[in-house]
Amino acid sequence: MTNIILDQGSLLRMAYRCFMSTEIYNTNLFGVPADSIIPPGCAVQANTDTMQNRYTGDIGDFVKLGILRALSPGHRLGVAWWLYPDEGHNDDGRHIGYLSQPEKWRHFDPTLFDALSEIVASGQRTVRAVETATILPGATFASETIPVGGTIAERPQMRRQWFETVLRTLDAADLVFADPDNGLEPSGHSLGSAKAGKSILLAELRALAKPGRCLIVYHHQTRRQGGHHSEIEYWADRLRESGFSTVDALRARPFSPRVFFLLDAPADVRQRAMQIEVDWQGWITWHPDKAAGSGAPPVPATGPQPAPIAADIVPARPSTPTEQRVLLSSEPKKSAHRRGANTTEVGYINRNGQEVVRPTGKAGTDHGQYVYVLRCRTCRHKYGANGSDIFQRRCPNHDGGAPGIEF
Repeated sequence: MTNIILDQGSLLRMAYRCFMSTEIYNTNLFGVPADSIIPPGCAVQANTDTMQNRYTGDIGDFVKLGILRALSPGHRLGVAWWLYPDEGHNDDGRHIGYLSQPEKWRHFDPTLFDALSEIVASGQRTVRAVETATILPGATFASETIPVGGTIAERPQMRRQWFETVLRTLDAADLVFADPDNGLEPSGHSLGSAKAGKSILLAELRALAKPGRCLIVYHHQTRRQGGHHSEIEYWADRLRESGFSTVDALRARPFSPRVFFLLDAPADVRQRAMQIEVDWQGWITWHPDKAAGSGAPPVPATGPQPAPIAADIVPARPSTPTEQRVLLSSEPKKSAHRRGANTTEVGYINRNGQEVVRPTGKAGTDHGQYVYVLRCRTCRHKYGANGSDIFQRRCPNHDGGAPGIEF
């Protein structure tokens, strides 16, 4: 090999390029092709496992696939994995401890739990393993990896070509699930960015939509000002502005909050979504379109009831639709939701008559949340709650709500 002398800047660029090549990036920060800064003889082993497969089988996958299995019967399901190259800079995808707690999790979907256990145990954590395990029988999968190479100028066209393949693959589906890593496009999103593939554009959602088709899109919740419920309302408004008639949401709680937006969902899908809230005992909550309403009441869960989930994490609800209607009809009108107010704002009153008294500054039990003091406007009982739970909390003293958090 020829000896070469490199200055400090060249050494740094070469080290950066060698690192980035393991992540299948083809250009450096300045858009310069890799071979222009890596001297001959600098061998780089590329990572051939190019997809974000490390998430397969984790708790988020269990929730996501459980939702799809519950919503899709009778529909032609299409799944756009939105596959992004695996990253190794964080612990995402390592939340598989739930598989060692079958008594706590398996009853939610035994078939799915067992299938994911086998996939994780095999060491083959890939979306293709999910596809071949018939976890989603009859589904069509768009499994092409999102292109992240090329220059800033080339990436938008590469993305458009990739997306056209997705559209063709899922053309016959009447229920389409889009699964981007981060969810809906953030502010300042650019298709020229190497990280653009982690989000879905509103324009892409509009292109996926067509008469008679329901879309489901994943969104990982952020620390947006106003709290998680406010973020759901923000995106619901944005999605309606984009042309969707109804925007419902299912919010999942395990380990980190995530939302599944249901766009233009038919009646059967909406009713199944409502039932998911009951069947998952609060780990997943139903947030209906504010104009369309909640629809028909869900059917109470039947058969042996599983062990209760920690009360300080999962809010309790009335056990039957009759109790739900009685509570709603007997609730005083002055306890109605204050429209336009942030859910963590002092004086905010949720739909169950629970009023925000003050923030405590104490860390809560939900990811990135703080404890707020709530007061029931019926019995005046005070208790602590996560900011993300305020919108749906019920009084633990007289209305069957989960015990409050110490404050």
